[in-house]
Amino acid sequence: MAKIGLSYPYVAKYNATEDGVVTYTQGQVLAKAVEMSTSIEAGKDNNLYADNGVAETDSTFGGGELSVTTDDLMQESSALIMGITPKKLAIGEETVNELIYDDNMNPPYLGFGFIIKKKKDGAPKWRALVFTKIKFSIFDEAATTQGGTIEWQTSEIAATIMRDESANHAWKREATFDTEGEARAYIKAILGEKSA
Repeated sequence: MAKIGLSYPYVAKYNATEDGVVTYTQGQVLAKAVEMSTSIEAGKDNNLYADNGVAETDSTFGGGELSVTTDDLMQESSALIMGITPKKLAIGEETVNELIYDDNMNPPYLGFGFIIKKKKDGAPKWRALVFTKIKFSIFDEAATTQGGTIEWQTSEIAATIMRDESANHAWKREATFDTEGEARAYIKAILGEKSA
């Protein structure tokens, strides 16, 4: 299958009990997806030699990095992934929500899902992936002034991918579907939806 698209980046707060039950809350769409990439660290092959050859080998997941580019990060998404509680600020007769990046911010562990659109033998498929535990880094700001034509500017954020606290320490889940709606339902079934 060839990859032909990316959509629906989804985040939710990660929770784990002492006995390894992983749940998620406040599931929501982060923004519109532009690009995503991962860099996975796997342990180098650890070979056991016996009878002059490799008898056993092991390479395990050692962590990873996630890079996500979105059309924009609105305040609600930024507050969630950076662990900031918005404050009300009066400006004249208006009241605005303000995010204060300071010592009180506490970026939480999150679950992160997205959909990759693929094509196989002329038919589209949707591969839903969920990284079970990530943590976003504080992100950079960049912008360019508007000239004679619009230069589209996007937001890029990075996160660390980790194993979760479940019994087998999952770090990624995935399934492939015939429709995007089914793929979205799969992600929501894992990460939940924010109640209204």
